[in-house]
Amino acid sequence: MNYMELYSKLLNKLIQNNKNGYWLLKSGILIGKNYVKYFPDKRLPRSFQYLHKIVFDWTYKGIASKSSVWVNLFAPSEILLAFGFNPIFVEAISAFLSGLDVEDELILKAESQGISESFCTFHKAFLGAAISNLLKKPKFLVATSNICDANLNTFRFLSETLKLPFFFLDVPSEDSKEAMQYLKAQLSSIINSIEKLTGRKRNLDYLAKIIKKENATRKLIKESLQLRSTKNIKTTLTFEMFMLYPSHVFCGTDPALRFYQMFVDDLKNSEERGGKSIFFIHTLPIFEENFKEYFNFSSRINVLGMDLNFDFLDEINEQDPIEAICEKLLKNPYNGDFKRRFEHIKTLIEILKPDGVLQICQMGCKQSIGCSMLLKSNIETLGIPFTTIDVDCVNKKNNGKEQIRTRLEAFLERVK
Repeated sequence: MNYMELYSKLLNKLIQNNKNGYWLLKSGILIGKNYVKYFPDKRLPRSFQYLHKIVFDWTYKGIASKSSVWVNLFAPSEILLAFGFNPIFVEAISAFLSGLDVEDELILKAESQGISESFCTFHKAFLGAAISNLLKKPKFLVATSNICDANLNTFRFLSETLKLPFFFLDVPSEDSKEAMQYLKAQLSSIINSIEKLTGRKRNLDYLAKIIKKENATRKLIKESLQLRSTKNIKTTLTFEMFMLYPSHVFCGTDPALRFYQMFVDDLKNSEERGGKSIFFIHTLPIFEENFKEYFNFSSRINVLGMDLNFDFLDEINEQDPIEAICEKLLKNPYNGDFKRRFEHIKTLIEILKPDGVLQICQMGCKQSIGCSMLLKSNIETLGIPFTTIDVDCVNKKNNGKEQIRTRLEAFLERVK
């Protein structure tokens, strides 16, 4: 038994016995944080070595800090960063916990509290961790209605069970003047409530600086998108998933900006694209053995990223940061009907020119499953092979290895 297996066994034992495992989780992430700092993976380009470090930094602060706030991926984290809080998002913690092989016990804990078996396992694992004394209570919760309909149920359950303040931002599906006014009123109200709750005061000048850095970061994201159409960079599915940190919750921070500066430099200096290239939609099965075998550090298949890391690419107004955040939420192509989403994905495909497009349907996710046939019929009109594969990206025992291998290999055979 190696150190990781022993660590996982100890964590699982604490969860099973309803013991407080927070100290062990915190210590493990601290060790991981220092390990990737001093012993970086030499197979990775310089930018991904840096990404590895900052992801552990952000995760550790989100778990250990007294200023932690739990959010969903699309929460207006700029507001929280300007207040000096440390946000951490549901999917990030669940992925870390799955990497530690404790997801099964956590999901059982959540289901014992009445959470449905069909509920998304990203959310179930997080709920299990929250009620198992594996996570320290945050200051409060913030979530939006964007994309995932599990957000409201998850955060409401956490608020009621753990007695935590919860701020929910209802994002209208249409971008209009009325929708902007409605959203600005909600966001202003949330800011007022945070001030009253915490005693901290808003700093709009600092918020404007965050928006300015966010615009600079997004410009680099657009440049990286163009470069990936002709360049190949050694990557893994895990690091493509890690990019959700700087592209979303921490976009507007100095480390996020620095990462994308380094990433663009690495792309410029990388080899020309060759072999097959695959673009992913929705999420990435970072722990599934077949996907790891075929895509991680592959010399045959180029991973062109996933759509969520390129979801909103426009510049927003630095002079009015509140309106800028609302604009980003309203104009996100994943907010609204399917046509809007597909037109954005079509644009990404036209830029990247992949040889195939692969949608990962996360078990329990109505959004990914519900639009899979629409995506198939629309993407195949572009003359590009497309398929969907059902994978549980958190609970590994739900995956049939041979069945997934058959579907994946059949798809790759179709890719020219």
